[in-house]
Amino acid sequence: MKPTWKKKTTALATTSLLAAAIAVPVSAAPASISASGSVSAVSAAASSKASTVENSLVNVAGFKSASNFKAFYANLQRAVAKGDKAAVAARVHYPLTVFLDDDDDNDQNQKLVIKTKAQFLNNYNRIFTDDVRENLAETSFSELLVNWKGASIDDGDIWFTPSKSGLPGISTVNADD
Repeated sequence: MKPTWKKKTTALATTSLLAAAIAVPVSAAPASISASGSVSAVSAAASSKASTVENSLVNVAGFKSASNFKAFYANLQRAVAKGDKAAVAARVHYPLTVFLDDDDDNDQNQKLVIKTKAQFLNNYNRIFTDDVRENLAETSFSELLVNWKGASIDDGDIWFTPSKSGLPGISTVNADD
């Protein structure tokens, strides 16, 4: 009598490999081809990068949902561009940690802890410097850095972290030039 487990194991392994080959993620699909026949690799790469950011926001950083973060980020960019300080203040997780350049050559930055919305509004121009505002405006959603600490723009100028309920907010600003 021949053992049947070998046939079942081989069949299971073959089925698993076939299923894995068929289940190609969307980001691995070939880029779309335009009417002129050229490959739109740039849009495929951007789509893939945005998808990676979306997955990481939830699975690595702990945000409640990627779509919620995406809306938060777009609204923050609009509020900062329009100079709507109150709208920006509403998107902060207090206490906010801010590192300011002390204009000395000793590489020591001044640390501020902003505990209230009023304190944030009083220090808005020191916190959201021209460089910070420019970097926020120039950083697309797909260019965000996401890790276990949260998400950030431009090498950490602004850090976003989830609240206990998973909602995004600004937790740290590195306003050193």
